[in-house]
Amino acid sequence: MIAHLRVSLGSKKVCIAKHLAVPVRLNGANVEYGGRVEVFYKGKWAKICRNKWDFNDVKVICRQLGFEEALAEFIGSDIKAEEIPFAMSDVSCAGEEFELASCDRIDGKLNIPPQCQADDKGSQALCQP
Repeated sequence: MIAHLRVSLGSKKVCIAKHLAVPVRLNGANVEYGGRVEVFYKGKWAKICRNKWDFNDVKVICRQLGFEEALAEFIGSDIKAEEIPFAMSDVSCAGEEFELASCDRIDGKLNIPPQCQADDKGSQALCQP
């Protein structure tokens, strides 16, 4: 079962889906249904490297969060840069999965490719409610 929760924290809106394997949320943007995709890994929220991120991955994230459909894989430079770690890279979803846990990916910050470290924004998604 997936719990879908939408919260407002001051001027920032956060969407969270909690699943036993890989909880995800959209954060860091001033748009209601989009932002940086973050995963809850080892007790902390962390970013996903954009090294293989594409629209099929966004479809899965939006579906896991309970949205109708995916609109875009990159929102833009207005995503708030935060000093949070990367916890996942090389995400490769077919686009039909119901959750990120079903997609091919590399977990763990020790396995993050060096090119990801220069990316202060991480993977992004924009969903349609």
